[in-house]
Amino acid sequence: MTTTCQYCGTPMQALRSTRKYCSDTCKQLAFYKRNGLALADAETNTLTGNEPAVLLEEAKTDADKSDYIIRQQDQSYKRVHSRLLEAVQECLDSNNFTFAFENPEQYWGTYVMQPVKWVSLRLRCLLENILRLSNMPSIPNETLVLLRDSFADMVAARPYRQLPADYPYTALVKDIIHNLDRIVYNVKPKGDTRFRLTLNRKASLIACRFTLAAMVPLVKFRELNFSE
Repeated sequence: MTTTCQYCGTPMQALRSTRKYCSDTCKQLAFYKRNGLALADAETNTLTGNEPAVLLEEAKTDADKSDYIIRQQDQSYKRVHSRLLEAVQECLDSNNFTFAFENPEQYWGTYVMQPVKWVSLRLRCLLENILRLSNMPSIPNETLVLLRDSFADMVAARPYRQLPADYPYTALVKDIIHNLDRIVYNVKPKGDTRFRLTLNRKASLIACRFTLAAMVPLVKFRELNFSE
């Protein structure tokens, strides 16, 4: 069967209808692009300086996207070995919910589309921020509290309670809240904390956000209401 690579547009022969890319290189580059590793033009945002640290870090990261990094997209790609990427691929292979999020109405039906999209949009935003914060040297403890409270608000909201029983990430959300509760309980109200993720946990979160990106866009934390 003749089809087209979804990354580079090259015609290719596919033995399976689900094949999307002509090579492993295009598959990996598409993965980078879907997960924000291939950078696009940064938006300009103005903050007052009084926002929570998680919001200030969003704006700081946007402002730091340099022309140098963007130019690297035009250079030749060299495949590198990465334990993290291998772990992400293993997560995607073992828990592949891509079809559900690429075809949500077909998979879940139109009746539950509103709560599925509502939750997925906010979950992707929260996962993006967890991953962002885990790469920082340290973060203010109030940022962890804000993150924990945002997860809790989302779970308490009506759309979350209306999710279909087979929504795949409810157990993940419950586990994240449990761990954030434990961390917040053991830190002082004021001060900073070194927030880190294990390789396997980071891989599972990246795989989750990659899957969610098939259905919902990336929206900034300050633009969302987590309590409905």
